[in-house]
Amino acid sequence: MSRGASQVAGCRDWLRRHPTTSDAAFALLVNVTALIPYAARPDAADVDLELTTVTLISLTVGSLLIVLRRQAPWAVWLLTTAVGLVAVVDAGGTTPAFLPACVALYTVAVTSPTGRAAAAGVVSALAPGVALLGLGSVNVIDALAYGMTPWSGLATMSGIAVRNQRAMVAAAHERARQAEATREEEAQRRVAEERLRIARELHDVVAHHVAVVNVQAGLARHLLRADPDAAAEAMGHVREASQTILDEVPGLLGLLRSTEDELDTAPAPRLGDVGGLVEQARRSGLSVTWETTGTPLELPPATDLTAYRVVQEGLTNALRHGSGKARLVLEWDAGGCHLEVRNPVQRPSTESQGSRHGLIGMRERVAAVGGTLTAGREGDEWVVRARLLAGVTA
Repeated sequence: MSRGASQVAGCRDWLRRHPTTSDAAFALLVNVTALIPYAARPDAADVDLELTTVTLISLTVGSLLIVLRRQAPWAVWLLTTAVGLVAVVDAGGTTPAFLPACVALYTVAVTSPTGRAAAAGVVSALAPGVALLGLGSVNVIDALAYGMTPWSGLATMSGIAVRNQRAMVAAAHERARQAEATREEEAQRRVAEERLRIARELHDVVAHHVAVVNVQAGLARHLLRADPDAAAEAMGHVREASQTILDEVPGLLGLLRSTEDELDTAPAPRLGDVGGLVEQARRSGLSVTWETTGTPLELPPATDLTAYRVVQEGLTNALRHGSGKARLVLEWDAGGCHLEVRNPVQRPSTESQGSRHGLIGMRERVAAVGGTLTAGREGDEWVVRARLLAGVTA
């Protein structure tokens, strides 16, 4: 930006911050502009353009009223029109002293609806002619000319055009603001969803193996002296589970550091891999009974992963909070599959154990793929049931 443009912009900003001062300067400009025809034509008396005392007072009063045009546009328009009519009648025809009334009319048109602005324009255009007709000194055509119809029409149309342009600019700014707000909300929503997804993955992958480590470490400590071989086997399970954690955590942390295009992940686990979960749970000391009925169907990828995670969470809870036994049932039908994991309750209430993040994560996962899940105590057992549909994707 050039120095001159910068100075102009600075001056404009200053006037915008001081509207009363700006209007006072503008009123002075209007007054000087209206006086120019009188000063430029020394033979004004020969063309019916004479600066009388009434004209000078009317022009001065009208110019002073312009200072208040922002605060009370309609009142200023009425008053400037009245003093302008006085000057018109005194001059017996058109006079520059009516200029403040045109400025006030422009302000009314800028700040009022189109209908009311047009009505004010008609009044300003006809009032001087009507006043002159009342004097009986002019005919109708002359009266309309003396009524300064072009001035009033120009002021009205200019004000309406400026108001519409400002409305369009304001609407564009509002749309831009809303679009920016929508983008921000969308970004926050995506961040929240990603955080939930990572939290689920951390819980599903890590918590299961941490539970194995906890159980097997406790078993090894109990058998360390009584049965060193069994304790050594338990520690082997601890090492296996901890190694799995060490292998999985860097990949999960990579989700936080990489974009989706940069990720090179292994295939997601599926319900067909549940045999590995059962075998791992059995090696950890959980006695698992597993039965499948019906003909297995091909599930959508997201649903398949969800089924695997539900089984994983159910077996992990049975290992952590149960009495050492669990029953897994997979029932297939034409619409999808039913999953059920149940285990005897060792403690008075399984619901009160832990942070329940696993249960929350299961509900969110199942709901995301259009399924249903229930979990709760039934007699002396804790039962997790999920219904997953073969034709619904996330």
